[in-house]
Amino acid sequence: MKIRKLWLLPILLLGLVLAGCSNKSNTKKSATALTKTQVVQKAKKSFKSGQVIQSVRLATDTSTQLVTANTIFGGNNGTIFHITNQTTSKGKTQSTEEWVNMNNVFINGSSTWYKAKLDSLSGHSYAELVNAIMDNKLILDPSSKLVKAYKMTRKGQTYTLTANLTDKTLMKNAIEPIIATVGQTSAQESVFRRILNYGKLKNMTVKMVVKNNKLSTFTVFVNLKLGKYMTARFGQSYGNFGSQDFLKVPTSVLNAKALPTTKSSKKSPK
Repeated sequence: MKIRKLWLLPILLLGLVLAGCSNKSNTKKSATALTKTQVVQKAKKSFKSGQVIQSVRLATDTSTQLVTANTIFGGNNGTIFHITNQTTSKGKTQSTEEWVNMNNVFINGSSTWYKAKLDSLSGHSYAELVNAIMDNKLILDPSSKLVKAYKMTRKGQTYTLTANLTDKTLMKNAIEPIIATVGQTSAQESVFRRILNYGKLKNMTVKMVVKNNKLSTFTVFVNLKLGKYMTARFGQSYGNFGSQDFLKVPTSVLNAKALPTTKSSKKSPK
């Protein structure tokens, strides 16, 4: 019996040592948890590629219209954008596909690619597109009001920041880059600007997820009220960061034809 007890003693001591090490390890892990400010700083690191969906939704009690620009962006020598535009109304959806390389836009028209200047066709420039998507201030340069409004939860190495704000300046700043780029024509952009000018800003929701010290997803929605029966929502949702670092315009697209122009002329009276 004494011999058995002598053998058990080292085993018990080893168990106590291992338990102590485990407690120290857990303490060390909890000590490395990031603060809210640190999480925001992690998200500020610039991203080279990814995917973003810009959207404008108009709704009444009886109908909804949704305009979206689903954009994949990336590339080595200047950012390239592959955009799928969709407009859904009364159960019907119209889609267009385009590539943007600097100020050149390539449009898919019935399986034939056409080339035009981005600013003359859409009403917005390549610089505005880069500013709206690559240099989003809500991510890269958030205001102190937004950072303060964030509430943080953590699950392992995944941090989620959420905020609900009613600050009109922040809401207008969030909507502006969406309006400047989501429209397919200058006329459509003008409609969106009238909505902003005459609508009543209600609130803005923001959600940021940082996983393993890198930005994983980011979403912002701004809600407006127009009159008694109509609402509008402007949104911008990011994801798939780092998935398109080497994005290139396909050769078949680069061989596009010049987009035909329509000239209107007045007929002389007979």
